[in-house]
Amino acid sequence: MDEIFVERLKDLIKESKLTYNQMAEGLGFKSKSTIFKYANGQITKIGPTGIRKLADFFGVSPAWLAGYSDEK
Repeated sequence: MDEIFVERLKDLIKESKLTYNQMAEGLGFKSKSTIFKYANGQITKIGPTGIRKLADFFGVSPAWLAGYSDEK
């Protein structure tokens, strides 16, 4: 993903005040490292399903999270 996705995800994580473990559990990820890697740009390929899952979890538009829209 590009820098916009990473920055927006970092902002959402910071605003949520949840731990990586709480987010991983809420998202159904096996490990907190997955969300950590998304937020640090270490995982660069995330499909539409992953974007939608993250967007739904944080209550934002998938298009906004992916950087295709300015409407949160």
